[in-house]
Amino acid sequence: MIEMLKYWLREFDLDGFRCDVAGDVPTDFWESARAELTKIKPDIVMIAEAKQARTAPESFRTRLRMALPHNAHRTSSNSGAPATALIDTWKSDRARYPKGALEMRFLRQPRREARHRTFPVNAGHLAASALVFTMDGVPMLYNGMEVGDTSESGAPALFENLQVFWPIAERRPEFLPFYKAIIALRRAHPALQQGDTEWIANADSSRVLTYFRRSSAEEHLIAINVSNRPFAGVVAAPSGQYEDQTPVVGDRKPTAATLPALALEAWEFRIWKKVH
Repeated sequence: MIEMLKYWLREFDLDGFRCDVAGDVPTDFWESARAELTKIKPDIVMIAEAKQARTAPESFRTRLRMALPHNAHRTSSNSGAPATALIDTWKSDRARYPKGALEMRFLRQPRREARHRTFPVNAGHLAASALVFTMDGVPMLYNGMEVGDTSESGAPALFENLQVFWPIAERRPEFLPFYKAIIALRRAHPALQQGDTEWIANADSSRVLTYFRRSSAEEHLIAINVSNRPFAGVVAAPSGQYEDQTPVVGDRKPTAATLPALALEAWEFRIWKKVH
């Protein structure tokens, strides 16, 4: 197995590997594999598909650099759960891993699980992606999501040669500009990459998520309406001046906001940077 991994690194210069069911593999294998693979690529990324509470954190802590837990994305995909359920799941996952550990954030793979999609393919999908790209951890996109491809694969979904339908970008012109803008925003601000996360209350926490991402030099306030109904209320944000950095999607014009008062349309999200 290690020789096969080395072959792919040498011949194709991969960035790293996703390691399925990492917690069921003995830790000494990861130790040996990591030692051999870093000789070829010192900055290799090893991602643990880690959902076992007892064994996965051990593998992650020793030789794997990121965890790919399923709890958070399953919670976010459950249309019957209140928004607070995602916060509870986040807290539970944080307690399982050592401080500084990175979790990979992702939505359901639309090409594999289109039948399970619970967010609308346009506004709701982008609101969910705004959450993925502004939370702590590392955001991930499945190939084709950046243009809104929803080609559904059947069983065995992971092994069918189903090409991405790239022309779908013409029908969903807001997708690619959104992803370019949200990726650029995240790259430009350390607080969105490595900053601390603080969840804060709002007038309807069952369907609106509000939280701060903070670093030593900056802080961002994010508000996301994860429902199909408008929201008007207040958020528990300290007073001050906030600069709106929300990517403009299509012809949408962000609603005016004078914090702590806040109004959001269905599936609307806002990203502010606090001006010090």
